[in-house]
Amino acid sequence: MQITKYLTGPLQVNTYVVYDENNKKGFIVDPGGYDERITDEINSKEINLEYIVLTHGHSDHIGGVEQFKIDFPESKIIAYEAEKEMLQNAALNSSQEIFRKSIEIDADVYVKDKESLKVGDMELHFIATPGHSKGGMCINVDNVIFCGDTIFRFSIGRTDFYGGNFRTLINSIKDRLFIFPDDTVLLPGHMGPSTVGDEKRGNPFV
Repeated sequence: MQITKYLTGPLQVNTYVVYDENNKKGFIVDPGGYDERITDEINSKEINLEYIVLTHGHSDHIGGVEQFKIDFPESKIIAYEAEKEMLQNAALNSSQEIFRKSIEIDADVYVKDKESLKVGDMELHFIATPGHSKGGMCINVDNVIFCGDTIFRFSIGRTDFYGGNFRTLINSIKDRLFIFPDDTVLLPGHMGPSTVGDEKRGNPFV
């Protein structure tokens, strides 16, 4: 598994391009804005982009979806089933405030908790982690978890937006993420990477 991180969109979201170097099948996580470098990498490395995976529906994480769908029309958008409301409602996903325009999209595939999906030799496991939003989820691949805004390095996602709940978020982190081995790598939607072990020992919120 090869991973490249880009900072995209007005809020500089961590957008990840992930692909299997054996068969060149891949996916994008959280395209917060459109960046031609991502399209160039995918094309130059001849990656077959199969999916655009969204950890949640806030506009700073979905701002580049529409343009990447134009670049890669065969790719499918994946989101958690409880996030459909936010994805389809600009008033809820804050797109007017961040982008000064309405962004409303629909996923091609809405997944459920504990479902999995094969992308090449990679197996994506979807983990429901509500609290930052109603339908927030993390994606576990091997020893890596793409965790969106559920948890950051020594911090957590905000819970004062629509659908947020502090206690729910803390429970998601403790019950759904801290069950993984301490050396599991956490790749968040903002800031730098961490590990499950580091967050157990050092995150002041949990």
